[in-house]
Amino acid sequence: MKNLVEMRRKHTKWNIEQNPSEILIHRTEKRKGVGHIEEVESDVGPFVVRIFVSQSNTNQKVVTLAGEKQVDRYFGLLADFEADIQAGTTVKDEFEAMGMKFLVKAIYPQTINGQIVGYQGELERVM
Repeated sequence: MKNLVEMRRKHTKWNIEQNPSEILIHRTEKRKGVGHIEEVESDVGPFVVRIFVSQSNTNQKVVTLAGEKQVDRYFGLLADFEADIQAGTTVKDEFEAMGMKFLVKAIYPQTINGQIVGYQGELERVM
């Protein structure tokens, strides 16, 4: 089974190498402090990933108190098993690639026999 994990990791790396993008993640985490929640910012990476056009295209206009922004969820991401890419209610990962700014909306570990062989993610392009 170890050979199957190694083989799948090599396949993921090969797939990324067909159209690689090097990204540096800007991470904002919400952490509990004493009597408050603080935002901690850091940079993570760089990582070599593959950004691709996904099947689901949903252009949206998001309106907030601060104004509005145009977003689309037309892109996906493939990363190897060593990448530290996160998404959730307490963490926000953002990066720039190909002249565009992306927000990681979801990240899914790809596993074989309980071992992570890569990550697939949903990206939101922020305009």
